[in-house]
Amino acid sequence: MTGWRLLLTRPVDESSALAAVLAEAGVYSSSLPLLDIEPVPLSDSGRAIFQSLDQYCAVIVVSKPAARLCVELLRQYWPQPPDQPWFSVGAATGQILIDAGLTVFYPDSGDDSEALLEHLVLRQAITRPNPKVLIVRGEGGRGLLAERLREQGASVDYLELYRRSLPHYREGELAARVKAERLNALVVSSGQSFEHLQRLAGDAWPALARLPLFVPSPRVAEMARAAGALTVVDCRGASAAALLTALRNQSVPFSNAKDGYVSETALPKDQDQPAIDTPVETPAPKAPRRGNGLAIVALLLGAAGVAVGGWGVWQVRHLQANNQQQSTQVQALDDQAQALKLNEQRLSERLAQLPPAQELEERRRQVAQLQGDQQRLNQRLETVLGASRKDWRLAEAEHLLRLASLRLSALQDISSAQALVQGADEILREQNDPGSFAAREQLAKTLAALRSTEQPDRTGLFLQLGALRDQVLQLTELAPEYKDRGESLLGLTADGDGASRWAQWWDQISRYIRIDFNADENVRPLLAGQSLVQVRLALSLALEQAQWAALNGQAPVYTQALAQAQDVLKNNFNQDNPQSKVMLERVAELAEQPVTVVTPDLTGTLSSVQAYLERRNLNAEESVKPLAKPDEQEATP
Repeated sequence: MTGWRLLLTRPVDESSALAAVLAEAGVYSSSLPLLDIEPVPLSDSGRAIFQSLDQYCAVIVVSKPAARLCVELLRQYWPQPPDQPWFSVGAATGQILIDAGLTVFYPDSGDDSEALLEHLVLRQAITRPNPKVLIVRGEGGRGLLAERLREQGASVDYLELYRRSLPHYREGELAARVKAERLNALVVSSGQSFEHLQRLAGDAWPALARLPLFVPSPRVAEMARAAGALTVVDCRGASAAALLTALRNQSVPFSNAKDGYVSETALPKDQDQPAIDTPVETPAPKAPRRGNGLAIVALLLGAAGVAVGGWGVWQVRHLQANNQQQSTQVQALDDQAQALKLNEQRLSERLAQLPPAQELEERRRQVAQLQGDQQRLNQRLETVLGASRKDWRLAEAEHLLRLASLRLSALQDISSAQALVQGADEILREQNDPGSFAAREQLAKTLAALRSTEQPDRTGLFLQLGALRDQVLQLTELAPEYKDRGESLLGLTADGDGASRWAQWWDQISRYIRIDFNADENVRPLLAGQSLVQVRLALSLALEQAQWAALNGQAPVYTQALAQAQDVLKNNFNQDNPQSKVMLERVAELAEQPVTVVTPDLTGTLSSVQAYLERRNLNAEESVKPLAKPDEQEATP
């Protein structure tokens, strides 16, 4: 392969690594990068896609720049990456993701989209319900992957992290480089790299199209043939190993060292080997018949030499084929050894992160101790819950009776007390203990007494009295009408002629003064404005006091307050007035309503339940004492 002189078009760092590998194999190369990698800021949609990374069943990274930028984003947004399969088109890209701690799969043969689509793990990943696949790439990257995946029913999203641009070169730089360094082949790593190559070649493209062109995939090969390239070699991958394999299988074109012209034809592979010298026949001098025999012998020897030379050439070719096959096997073994070395290195790193044996033993002992403590705690808890649950329920029954007694004595709340006593009876019924018969009997009597006691409607009385208070402001006084029946002074003075001055004067003054000789009759006064307000306030306060007494069950206060309200209505308002009459009747009706009730006494019931609890506790203590006697006897010397 020493006859190859290649033009590399990858980015600077990748071209340097590839040139070093080619140099070890004896291949000359010259680097002219046709791709500049420029990271693209993450957009809002891209940030949303990356933050929902765990929703994708597969993530495909198509290039090494995409892998490096994706690893940086993982460190920023996903310190602990989600557990999902990652895929790369080539082994070099996959190694970057593996170093980041991801689970990565890539094709064993072929570094292109077609090989990745045939990967078994990827085909299994997209068989899930509603599969979603994320492709991490540069702007305008691989479109074949998305098309094929969508055909198989997967939803595909793109995450574009960088853009590729053509570096600036002077016009004719490409052709000048090829001519100056007598390059005889071109190498591109992607479809965009080929487009930049053709654009940079310009008018020199027809001449450069005669050179062998090494491409990474059939897709790029079709692009090159459509553009006029004559000799297109599909390496089936973009790795250095794939390129070296393609160089071994391709004949080196003839090159004129003087003018750098490269022929379109390739010499046969046997011309790479030195020709075997054949004996030169020299004209024999004329001789007698004896010399003719020597000539025949010489011819026979020459024929034998030619046969031996042919056999030697065949052996050389056979050895070359064997050598090439062995070189391929050695290269494959070398790649496997490198992979094994990387796996061993990763395993060693993981083993180094594991704690030592002593620490593992200590943790195992602590876990065993914790499990034992947990079991003992569970046993104690089950014992406590099983043995004392009945005691708790009985204590609850006693507490309910105390609450019922308090509600009756403080608030005379018959309904609440009945519910509490009923709850206590339910608890005793759950015990199914014949010893609770006396206690349940008392509870039954108490429940019967509570059910027969009528609960006064204190809330209703309070609301009715409040309605009467609102009507107090609508009460108006009724002025008494004075009718002259001939008994006043005006009637006496009017017996004369009616035109006297005394009669006129008395008629004027009688408008302000009235004299009634029947003072013992009940004449209601006409209330002034200020007096009316005071009367209304007194009536409202009396009704409000009755409201308080109704809520608190104070019967004497309730009766006294309503009596006071009746007095105010009778003494200050006209009883013939419909409003006053109706209010007086309502107050009289409310005064007859009861606000207090004689409640049953729960002391006997509570004492009965407490006696039952004491007997139960005494029986439990006596049942425990025989179990303690053997221990006491053993402790006695």
